[in-house]
Amino acid sequence: MNYLIVCNTGSDTISKISLEDYSVKDIALGYFQGPYGPSGIFLENNLLYTANSYCNTVSVINLNSFKEESSLYVGAHPNDLIKYDNYLYIACSESNVVAVYDLNENRIILDIAINCWPHNMEMLKDKKIIFVSNFLSNNVSVIDIETNKVVGDINTFEYPTKIKISKDNKYLYVCESYMGNSLGGYIEIFDLKNYKAVTKIKVGKEPMDIIEDLEELYVCNFGEGTVSVIDSNSFKEVKKIYIGGMPKAIIKEKESICVSDYLNGRIIILSLTEGNRKVITVGKEPNAMTLY
Repeated sequence: MNYLIVCNTGSDTISKISLEDYSVKDIALGYFQGPYGPSGIFLENNLLYTANSYCNTVSVINLNSFKEESSLYVGAHPNDLIKYDNYLYIACSESNVVAVYDLNENRIILDIAINCWPHNMEMLKDKKIIFVSNFLSNNVSVIDIETNKVVGDINTFEYPTKIKISKDNKYLYVCESYMGNSLGGYIEIFDLKNYKAVTKIKVGKEPMDIIEDLEELYVCNFGEGTVSVIDSNSFKEVKKIYIGGMPKAIIKEKESICVSDYLNGRIIILSLTEGNRKVITVGKEPNAMTLY
């Protein structure tokens, strides 16, 4: 993993950042007339799939050649996606469905109706389950991908954004953003055996992303420019790291965290051991990221 891949929603570009010399290469999405609005990504081998919210498509990008190979029409306002076997599962927010795209037949074969404004997706691959956060209906849909049916809903608090499965597959972490509420947001933790809430942790304003590393959780607080650090044993916030701007997405790379600043079009790479930081300029509104 020598590169950080970033989708820039506001400039219709994908950035490829070398984690060795911090050089940046950009590709402009261009199969159709823009805007594209890439907002969600999924990586498998050397192929990157981007959910393009503004033009209802998924782009397929070869990261070896760093070229857009194709663009697939998938439905209204795709926000996020997951690939399983030869199928893409795409959260289409305006139509309140998860669209199932068959990559062999090059077409949508099924729309799975869920709740209001699906936003983010996570897959529990061993159990063949997909979780989808529904931003406007305050819950998480549970989809069985063997039957392609909704088998349950997990009730959350206000405006769930990013969801993440713990590394031991025991818990589901949900960022409850309380968007527009000055009092701040929460991380709610659910037991994946019974989907019952375990605890709820107060963090900063408008939490948008969460990662797990060893005995700590890191949470992007979009509305206050900070990253919350949570002890995953006690489930308590132990400190906040000031980043500035609007932290949208976060990834851990070795002993550093990489945070996208949606407001200022930059990536902040912060060493957790030495405390120094590197600031890298990318496109407008850097959003979802992955390591390659």
